[in-house]
Amino acid sequence: MSSFPVRYSSRAYFEYENILDYIVTRFGHSVALKVDLYFEEIISQISINPFLFPVSDKLKNIRRCVISKQTSLYYRFNGEFVEIVSFRGNMMDPTEMNL
Repeated sequence: MSSFPVRYSSRAYFEYENILDYIVTRFGHSVALKVDLYFEEIISQISINPFLFPVSDKLKNIRRCVISKQTSLYYRFNGEFVEIVSFRGNMMDPTEMNL
């Protein structure tokens, strides 16, 4: 299957690094590696099928993928590439994210 290129906003890249740093600090490198591989697998699936996850109820043209009970990934697809726009805690109000 072909896939679309994936780009990370600077915000998403920063948030992703912070999540992994937190996991390393709390649970160790091996757990962080597993989480990283899991996130990358989900992102790979999105690159193959950008319509895999539903459009957010509160954010136009942004799709939400619940990665875990703690974290969701927000992305958009413009027909040419997938842009990962944010990794956010599920307890946060998406309208306050300024996406």
